[in-house]
Amino acid sequence: MNPNYNQTITVYNRIKGADAEDGKDIWKRTVLENCFYKLSQTKIDDGKTAKMAGTYVARIPESSSYLPYREFAKIKGAGNSFTLNPGDIVVKDVCMEEITGKMPNTASELLARQKPEAFQITVFSDNTSHLRGKHYRVGG
Repeated sequence: MNPNYNQTITVYNRIKGADAEDGKDIWKRTVLENCFYKLSQTKIDDGKTAKMAGTYVARIPESSSYLPYREFAKIKGAGNSFTLNPGDIVVKDVCMEEITGKMPNTASELLARQKPEAFQITVFSDNTSHLRGKHYRVGG
């Protein structure tokens, strides 16, 4: 195993309301170990104000628990599986909070509470066809 894969992350998967029985978004939390997690912070200065911006990358080793979203959404309760999609949330370390969709447990509130160690996935790539180092990569 890659020695850089030494982090634990929590992934929050959103099952879209259109795919749920009651028509409401459902969030499922999964803790994944032996992952790579990196936050790169850069200072953005437009001459008026200076801000810090973060670029996030997480790599998750290939797993038999991973399912593409269409298969994941079909499983009631999603079992022990997880998926990775734009809009899902990654938090560094174990995060026990639940997303219920009601204040104060909405996705945006969870992100705000966990920043800078949390991000919303904006990009996903499946790198399990590689000869070595098979993994899933997410960024935000």
